[in-house]
Amino acid sequence: MQIGKTGVAVLVVLILITGSVSAYNFYTISQLNQRVDELSASLNVIFGVEVFKDAYGNTILIVPQGVEVPEILSFDRIVVRVPSQRIASFAPSITETLFAIGLGNQVVAVTKWCEWPPEMVDRKKSGNLTVFNNIVDPEVEKVVAANPDLILVPTFMRPEGVKKLKDLGYPVVGIDYGNSLDSIYNAITLIGKLTGTKDNAENLVSRMQQNITRVSNAVANLPKPKVFWMSWHDPLMSAGGPSFINSLIETAGGVNIFGSVNIAWPTVSPEEVLSQNPDVIAFSEGHPGISNVDDLLNLFPSWSEIKAVKDNKVFAVPTFFINPGPRTAEAIEIFAELIHGIEI
Repeated sequence: MQIGKTGVAVLVVLILITGSVSAYNFYTISQLNQRVDELSASLNVIFGVEVFKDAYGNTILIVPQGVEVPEILSFDRIVVRVPSQRIASFAPSITETLFAIGLGNQVVAVTKWCEWPPEMVDRKKSGNLTVFNNIVDPEVEKVVAANPDLILVPTFMRPEGVKKLKDLGYPVVGIDYGNSLDSIYNAITLIGKLTGTKDNAENLVSRMQQNITRVSNAVANLPKPKVFWMSWHDPLMSAGGPSFINSLIETAGGVNIFGSVNIAWPTVSPEEVLSQNPDVIAFSEGHPGISNVDDLLNLFPSWSEIKAVKDNKVFAVPTFFINPGPRTAEAIEIFAELIHGIEI
C-alpha cells in the first residue's frame, strides 16, 4: 500500500503528538516544549502552517488560503487564514499597527479610543467603520455586523469576553505588547504573520529600531534626569519597573524614580515624590483635570519645592505615549528632547 505525501505528513505529525502525550511521564517540561517546537516545524514545512501560543495561551494555526489542514490537526485550535480581508481591532495599539503595516483597507472595526491615523479617524466619522464602545466585554451584535475574518484583542479583555467571540465562530487572537521594546517588536511581527504581511511588519520594526538607536546614541553621554511619571492622581499612581513607560523613560535617557518598584502601576504618596525631588514630571495630555503645572499644584501644593516645578520641567505629553506600538520610536524621541532640552 502506498501512502501519499499528505498521509505521510499526517503520520509524522501524529507521531510527534502521540509521542509527547504517551511519554509525558518520562519527559521534562523543556523536552515537552521541544516536542511542540518540532510539531510547529513539521507543520510549517509540510503544510506552510505556523503554530504558536497567543497571549491567552490558545494554540493558533496560521494557514495560507487554499491550504487544507487535516481536521485532527486543527481540533481545539484557532485557525487563522492568511491573508486576512476583514480585521476587527479591540485596542488602539493594534489599530495603529494594522494601519502602519499597510492593512488600513482591511480594517472593518475599531474602538472609540482609537485615534490614529487620521484616515482611520475620517472613516469613523463617516460611518465606514464599526466602532466598539467596550473593550473588556465585547458587543456581540457589533462584531456580527462587522463580520470579520480575524479579531485581534488586547490582554485586558476578559477571558469570558474572548470566549464569547470564539463561540460565534470567529478566529480570536490575543496580542500582548508587553512592557519592553522587544515585546512591542514581537507584537508587531506577530500581527504581520497573522495577516500575511510579515515583510511589512519586519520593515516597520527595523525602522523603529534604527530611530531608537539614533536617539539612544544622541543621549548616551548626557546626564540622566530623574523622572516622575504620573499615571493617575487619585489615588496617586506612577509607572514601576515592569511597565512599558519605564522602558520609554530609560531609553530616552532618563531614570524612573519608581523604576525599582516591581509593580507596573504602583500607588505612591505625594511625600515620596517630594522626597525623590525629580528633575522632570510627566503625564498624558488626556489626564482628566490636569493639563498644566498650575493644575498639578492645586492638587499637590507641596510640590512647588520640587526641582521639576522650579525648572519648568512639567510636561503633558501626547496621549499616544501610553499606547505601545508603531509610534513608540517617535514617543521616545520626543521625550528625550523634552527631558534633555535638546533637538535630536
